[in-house]
Amino acid sequence: MKFSLSTAFLLAVAPTALGLQSNYLSDLNGAATSSSPSGNFFQTPTDTMPNMDSMYSSAPTGTNTSPAFVSTPANGSYNAPMAGSSTPSQELLELWSAQVSVELSASQLYLSASIWFRNRGYPGMAAWMLDESDEERGHGFAILEFAMKKGFPVVLEALDAPRNDWTSPIEVWESIIEAEQTNTQNLMRLAHTANGCGDYAAMAFLDPFHEEQLEAEDKVTGILNKVRYADPALMAQLDHDLGEEEEDH
Repeated sequence: MKFSLSTAFLLAVAPTALGLQSNYLSDLNGAATSSSPSGNFFQTPTDTMPNMDSMYSSAPTGTNTSPAFVSTPANGSYNAPMAGSSTPSQELLELWSAQVSVELSASQLYLSASIWFRNRGYPGMAAWMLDESDEERGHGFAILEFAMKKGFPVVLEALDAPRNDWTSPIEVWESIIEAEQTNTQNLMRLAHTANGCGDYAAMAFLDPFHEEQLEAEDKVTGILNKVRYADPALMAQLDHDLGEEEEDH
């Protein structure tokens, strides 16, 4: 998931994220330099949703996506909205609080995938997944920051350990695209709810997330299609390309 949040926000959270990952990333960069060519989130709501199929693909029917956490109503009351702002519905407050944990869960899934690839000699894919993990964590911080400014209550949920029992690179990338598709539905539900109570600030805040989800699904789908039909030589080339892409990012 990649898009440009505000420069000020990124500068604020980057030191924390980089500090947590400095040792791991330092080792990983060393491995990626020497390379040369040779689970899930809380389930998609079943409520009636607006028809947005033309915007995003839907998560595969029958996909076994156990919740990353069990969503519960946010405790406490929120601060009174500022003059001229809309009053958020209880559903919006609960969904917004839950989305913070959803993004952190996504970060853990990508980190688990990074570890899996690194342990199996794919430093380029490992670096790419690590960067995505950092992006997802940044998304969670951004959603949290917006909630704080709006006076929304946020209750962090316990996160299940991410999946790590994949048996092939195909399985890893399939887990990633399923997670992205599910999160697309989560964000669409959030935007639909914000629209329903006239919270235009929340809707505007979410716009870049929708654009990014479209790009993320397209990117991961393309990689998965290559992985499915790649021989060892092509896998090595793809791993090399993703490593270079990460270095240029």
